[in-house]
Amino acid sequence: MVKKKSKIKKRKSRKAPKPIELKQLVHRARIRIIGIGGGGSSIVSEIAPQLKKVDFIIANTDSQALKQAPRGVRTLHFGQELTHGLGCGMDAKIGQKAAKEAKQQIAKLFKGIDLCILVSCLGAGTGSGATPEFAKIAKEMKVMTFGIFTLPFKFEGGKKNQIAKASLKRITPNLNALAIIPNENIFQIIDKNTPLKEAFSTINKRLTANLKALCEMVYVTGLINIDFADLRTILDGKGKLAYLNSSLTQGQNRIEEALKLVLKSPLNEYSIQGADKIIFNITASSELGMKEVEQISRTISDFNKRAKIIFGVSQDNSYRDKIRILLLALGCGKEPKIKLKPKPKPKPIPESEPELKPEPELKPKTKKVKPKAKKKQIKKANPPSINISIKETIPEKSLVRRNALDLKKAVEESEEEMLAQERKWDVPAFLRRKEEKEPNQ
Repeated sequence: MVKKKSKIKKRKSRKAPKPIELKQLVHRARIRIIGIGGGGSSIVSEIAPQLKKVDFIIANTDSQALKQAPRGVRTLHFGQELTHGLGCGMDAKIGQKAAKEAKQQIAKLFKGIDLCILVSCLGAGTGSGATPEFAKIAKEMKVMTFGIFTLPFKFEGGKKNQIAKASLKRITPNLNALAIIPNENIFQIIDKNTPLKEAFSTINKRLTANLKALCEMVYVTGLINIDFADLRTILDGKGKLAYLNSSLTQGQNRIEEALKLVLKSPLNEYSIQGADKIIFNITASSELGMKEVEQISRTISDFNKRAKIIFGVSQDNSYRDKIRILLLALGCGKEPKIKLKPKPKPKPIPESEPELKPEPELKPKTKKVKPKAKKKQIKKANPPSINISIKETIPEKSLVRRNALDLKKAVEESEEEMLAQERKWDVPAFLRRKEEKEPNQ
């Protein structure tokens, strides 16, 4: 018998779908650091080898400076037509114009970026002129920006300082946050005999430590975890003054020393006093105690109890006896010791002042008394003078008594004299002169 082939088709075995990994669901934030101009490019070139998981780009008009970029750092050369591969010669307007002409090239640097950190040394041409344009383009593309800027030394002259301040004024409205580091503060860290290159390297090392701690806070999962969403909440704002600092200590008094160093940065002229948003992360071994965390949190929150505070804790057994604190605060106020003037002391009251107060009241009284004395003197003196003048004017004849007949004759005589005088005055003047002359003749 021939066996019939079964028409039943075998179903193909379907493979079970692969489980979706948790890492694929979580968006990994992209952080990019851009150094603009000669100073910003040199800072980023030194920081780049020390940090991982971060993109680095240096942008400059000087083609020779870009050739010195280390491996792993991309470059952007712009403004060739204006500068012909040279710098801007301390002319910020040329740097601004060069950045405007390269707008499309610059815009590509911000695509797909969650946080961009702009680093620049203000006071020269490219950094001061181009950085405001970079910040403006980033804002148009809705990229969160954090600026770190240095200001020129005092010995560099007032012109550089004016350029830096004008540039800072244009940059600030287009940034979420910015930290300002005056180069003059470097003398608080180094000795005056320190070589120039080593002095600038000291600043760069501190910036490297701060940015490294910031990136690890976002990328490394902690016991009390902080992710990019927390950082975005803190950085959300417009042109807020930021304080970024980290400290690493070890030993018995590590907590007190770490707090002292992290709260007082020698590079900044301001502290976290008055900050409205604060985020900090503690990195230590698994031996970190609850009491230590409470001490750190209470000390930082005491600066402003109304501030919005986010904190995290990361465990790393390589820290054993060490502890690291990263602190980022926004909306900071200037430090009172540096900027605020001391309250004026009350002026001491002079000893003679109580005696002078009654004088205005006594002066009117003395004025009133004097006129009264004068009036009394006048009343006493006037009667005798009047009596004397009257006696002198009365003729002696009027003092002799007369009868009615004598008085009548006197009246008649006086009337005749008056009539004769009137007749005389009625005659014209030339006739009177004639009459007066004739008797003499």
